[in-house]
Amino acid sequence: MRRRNRQARVALAWWGVLALSVLGGFLPFWLGMDGMDGGFAIAFGCLFVGIVALITAVVFTARARVLARLLAGEGLLVRWAYAREDQQEQATQEAAEERKASWGLLLVIAVFALLIGGGFWIADPEAGRLVFFVMVGVVALLSVVAAGAPRYREARRRCAEPLALVSREGAYVLGMLHTWRLLGARVEGGDVKRGRRPTLSIEYSAPVVYGRFFFTRQAYVVAIPIPRGEEERAEEVLREVVGDVDGAAR
Repeated sequence: MRRRNRQARVALAWWGVLALSVLGGFLPFWLGMDGMDGGFAIAFGCLFVGIVALITAVVFTARARVLARLLAGEGLLVRWAYAREDQQEQATQEAAEERKASWGLLLVIAVFALLIGGGFWIADPEAGRLVFFVMVGVVALLSVVAAGAPRYREARRRCAEPLALVSREGAYVLGMLHTWRLLGARVEGGDVKRGRRPTLSIEYSAPVVYGRFFFTRQAYVVAIPIPRGEEERAEEVLREVVGDVDGAAR
């Protein structure tokens, strides 16, 4: 069965957005619009959209190449297939964990946002009131994301092929792609959890930017269910992926 590379489709869409933004940037001047009558504003807006589209397209193109290699079986360390009931159980468990993390992060953001908005309102009741309501709107928008994102990912996992593909550069688990050798990402550690639900966990991080100049690393964990009797093979895969990273469980 030929599997679709969703990352390639997303990358193609963003390359399309880039092309349209370049066209939009030149269009006002091709139509004879004066720069001071809105031409410069349209060009600047298209430039901003184009920069975002270029960065996003490059990222998803790189991810698409990793996924293409995984789907083609290039460099695979392991290919595990699961029973449908195990897939549904895993999807439910991960969704519960993601909801808990999403709402916890939202609570922290909401407290800071409302404190900042309230501080502006107290300092300047006239202008600060607008800032406060903007902060409320941001919290409301993030609440929608916190509620919807875990549901979307759970639906993806439930409908995906019950399969895990793992290589040294990433993993494709129940329809979700994880890459840890791409664009500054790196493996931080991992372990094999035995028991009723054995799991191969791989911890990795990737650089993210907050604001304009503040760079930090965001941590991620991918939990890969281990089929019964494959625990020893999971240990071998862990050694291949993690290598000599300090603190990795062996």
